[in-house]
Amino acid sequence: GHAELFLQNRELAHLAETREPFTGRFGPGRAQVFCPSQPATYEFLRRYLREVSEAFPSAYFHAGCDETWDIGCCDLCQARLHQGESQADIFTKHLLTMHQIVTGELGKKMIIWDDMFEFYPEALEAVPRDVILACWQYHDHVTGARGHFFNRRNWDALALYDRLGFEYLICPSDYTQTIHNAETFTAYAAKHRPLGGLMTTWEKSDSFLLQSMPLLACVGRLWESGRVQNCDIILKGVIADLFGLDDELFYRAIQALCSNALGMERRISLDDFLTRRENTSDYGRRSLGQVLLALLPAYIDRITRSSRPILLEILLSLRSEHIGYRLDALLPEFFLPHPASGHEEAQLNEIRSALRDVAEERLTMWEQVRPGIAPEALKSLYKAYLENLGRIPEQSAANGALVVHFFLPDQYSSQTVRILIRYQDSLEFEKICEGVFKDMRTFDCFFSKIFLISNNRIPADLKIETFGFGGQGFTFFEIMNQRGRFVPARIHALHGMVSDPENLLAFDWTWSFAGERNARAGFLDPAKAAAVHGFEVALQPADGLA
Repeated sequence: GHAELFLQNRELAHLAETREPFTGRFGPGRAQVFCPSQPATYEFLRRYLREVSEAFPSAYFHAGCDETWDIGCCDLCQARLHQGESQADIFTKHLLTMHQIVTGELGKKMIIWDDMFEFYPEALEAVPRDVILACWQYHDHVTGARGHFFNRRNWDALALYDRLGFEYLICPSDYTQTIHNAETFTAYAAKHRPLGGLMTTWEKSDSFLLQSMPLLACVGRLWESGRVQNCDIILKGVIADLFGLDDELFYRAIQALCSNALGMERRISLDDFLTRRENTSDYGRRSLGQVLLALLPAYIDRITRSSRPILLEILLSLRSEHIGYRLDALLPEFFLPHPASGHEEAQLNEIRSALRDVAEERLTMWEQVRPGIAPEALKSLYKAYLENLGRIPEQSAANGALVVHFFLPDQYSSQTVRILIRYQDSLEFEKICEGVFKDMRTFDCFFSKIFLISNNRIPADLKIETFGFGGQGFTFFEIMNQRGRFVPARIHALHGMVSDPENLLAFDWTWSFAGERNARAGFLDPAKAAAVHGFEVALQPADGLA
C-alpha cells in the first residue's frame, strides 16, 4: 500500500495492481498497490529494501502494508482467486514474502501496520510471531480499536495481540492536532502489554512540523515516564521548557490548541466550502481561534528565539483557519437566493487579500525551514485557492443550486453518489456530480452540500445512483434557481437496496438509506460493491408556479 510515488513512474507503472486496463476498488487513476502476483514486484522490492536497509543501521524495519485496498483487481490476481485462493491468501503470501526478505535476508525485525487484518483476520494467524504489529488509532478517545474502514467496528485489538503472542506498538498521531489521541491510547495500552509506542505525523507537504512540537514533546515525556499521567500537567512543563516562558495565560492558550485541533484548515476548492454541518456549529471553535489570534502575537518577543518559528507557524495556521471559517459563512450566500446585501463581493476580496498575506508568509517560512527544497506544491496550492475564489462571483451569476441534505453516520465509509437532473425542456438526464460526499472535518452525520445547476431551466426530476462501500443516506433535496424553489413531489423508480424512501418527501431529519451498509461485505465481494442502488425524485414548485 501507499506505493504511489513508485508506481507513478513510467519504469515501475507495470508493477501496479491497477495498471492499465484494471481499475481498483475506488475507481480509475489510483495506482498505489504493487501487484503481488508478479515476480518482478519482489525483484524490485528486494533491491529497494536492501538499499534502504544499508542506509539505516536500525535493527527494525517498517515494511508498511497498510491500506492495500486493491488486492485482487488485476488479471493475474483474479486468476489466483478463480483457482481457489482468497484475497486473504494473497495478502498472507505477500506478508510472508516480505518477512523472508526483511528478516530472513536482511536480518531486520519487521514492523507492519495492522489495519488490513480488519478485512483479512485469517491472515493474522499466519503472521510469524517475530513480526511487530503497529496498531494505529487516530481518534480522540481511544478505549479500544476502531475499524478504519469497517463500519468503525470496535474491538479489543491489544487483548487479541496479547493472546496470539505478538509484540506490538501503539501508534497515535498529530494528525488531528489533539493531545487526547495519544493520552487515551496510552491509558488503553496500559491495560495490556505493548512493546512501546510510535508517534506518527502525516501530511506536511503544505505545512511544517513546527506547530506539532508541543504535542510531540508532551507525548515523549508521557512515554518516558512509563506510566499513565494527566497530559495537562506534563504539557505545562513542556511549554515552559520549549518556549522558555512560565506564564499561565500562555500555557492555557497552547493547551487550548493541543485540545481543540485548531489551525488545520487547508481547503482550496469551492466544493470544500459548500458543505455545511446541520447538527452542530463551529461558533465556539471559531471564537476560540479569534481569542488566540488576539492573545498570542504579544508573546513573540517574550519566548526564546529558537522557539519563535513554532509560534509563528501556529499563528499562520490560526489565520488560515479563520479564513476558512469566514469562507464557510460567506460562499454559500453567493449561491442561495436571499436579498443581496451588496457587500458579499467586497468581503470576498478582503478575504482573498488576507489569504495572499498568509501564502507569502508561509512561503517565506518554507525557505527558512526547508532550504534547498522548491516549494512548488505549496505555490500550486495557494495559486489554485486564490484562482478558485476569484471565480466565485461569475459562477454564482451563472448557476442555480441543488442542495442535498445527507445523512451519513459512518464518515469512514466510501460510497460513491452520482446525481443526475432532467429539466422540463429535455427527455435526457444530465450528470450534476459524482463522488464520495462527507463532512470529514467534523464527522457530523447530518450535513448538506450545494451543487451547481442551470440557473434558468425548470427542473423536472433528479436521479440518484449510489454504489461502493457502506451506503449513503439522504434526508431531503431542494433546488433554487431563477425559476423558483423546487422540492420532492414523489419518489419512484427504486432499484437495489433503498430503505424508507417516503422520508424524502418531508424536510426533516428522517432519512432514506441507499446501498449495502456492511463495508466489509462490499470490500470482499466486488459484485456487492459495484451494485447500483437508487431512486428518482419527481420535483414540484415549492411556492406557486415556476
